[in-house]
Amino acid sequence: MQRRAFLAATGTGLAAALAGCTASANDGTGGDDPTPDPTPDPTPEPVDAVVVESGERLTTVVGDAPTPDDGAMKPHHVRLTTTESGPWTVRVSVSPALGAGHRETYEVHPNAEVSVSLRLPADYDVTVTDLETDATATEVVTPANFDCNRSWTAFSPDDGDISVSGAATRMACAPPVVTADAPLSVSVGDRSLSDGETKPRTLSVVNPTASAAVVDLSLEADADAVAFGGRFQVEPDARIDVTLTEQRKFVARVVRAENEASETVIIEPSSFDCNEGTTVVALNDDGGVQATTLSTLMACGEEIPETAG
Repeated sequence: MQRRAFLAATGTGLAAALAGCTASANDGTGGDDPTPDPTPDPTPEPVDAVVVESGERLTTVVGDAPTPDDGAMKPHHVRLTTTESGPWTVRVSVSPALGAGHRETYEVHPNAEVSVSLRLPADYDVTVTDLETDATATEVVTPANFDCNRSWTAFSPDDGDISVSGAATRMACAPPVVTADAPLSVSVGDRSLSDGETKPRTLSVVNPTASAAVVDLSLEADADAVAFGGRFQVEPDARIDVTLTEQRKFVARVVRAENEASETVIIEPSSFDCNEGTTVVALNDDGGVQATTLSTLMACGEEIPETAG
C-alpha cells in the first residue's frame, strides 16, 4: 500500500525569513514613526501526494481493454521517473475523450516509477506539472499508439523543466483478428446508462461475406476526439460490438482498407430511449459498406390508461 503525505508547497511565492531589527532613526531625534514590520506572505497550503519510494513501481489503470484481450492491442503507458538526488513532486492529469481519467499528485523518489496504463485505444490528453517549478508538459496519445508492441511516454525532471520521451518495441504488427467464434466487445462512455429506463445503444461492424476484410473503425465524440478506434481484420461472420453507455452524440466512421469504401453514421442523443437500439455497419460482397439501424418498438414514456373494472 502506498502512503500519502502532506507536503509544503515549494514553488514561487514562499515567504523569506527576515533577521534583525527594521527600525532606524533618520536624524537621531527618535521622533519619526518606526518602520513597520513587513507582512509575511501567507503560508502555502500543503499538497496531498502519493509517495513512491526509491525502487518502488506504482501502476494504475485507466479504461477497460476490448475483449477478448489476446495481446494484439497492448496498453500504452504514461511513466513518471526521476534520477535526480531528491524527490520529484508532480501532478499528472490523464483525460480520455470519454469516461473517467486519472488525476493525482505524486512524490516520486529517485529510481522510483509511476506507470499509468491506458487500456482502451482512444485519444488521451496527458498533462504533467512540476509543483516546485510550475513547469508543465502536455502530450497526446492516439489509437495509433496501441498495437502489439509495448509502448510508453515518459516524463522526468530536467533542470527545472520537464523532459518528455517516447519509445516502443519494434515488432511488425498485424491488425487484431476478429473471428466469428470470438467477437470483439468494448464499452465506451461514462456507464451512466447501465441501469435505468434509458438504454445503452450498440454500434456493430459485421462481415457477412465469405472473405476477410481489414477495416479502420473510429468512434468520435466532441471536437473529433476519438473515444475508440483502430484497424481490425474482420473474418467472415465476425463482428465488432461497441456498447455506448453515455447519452450523447457519436460519429462512427468505418473504412475498408482495401479500397477506402466508407460509411459515416451519426448517433444523436435523442436516439437513446427505452428501446434496445443497434446501428449495424455491414461489409458487402461488392466491396462496399452499408449502415442500418435496428430497434425495438416500445412506446417510451407513455402512461397506459387503467381499464375500468
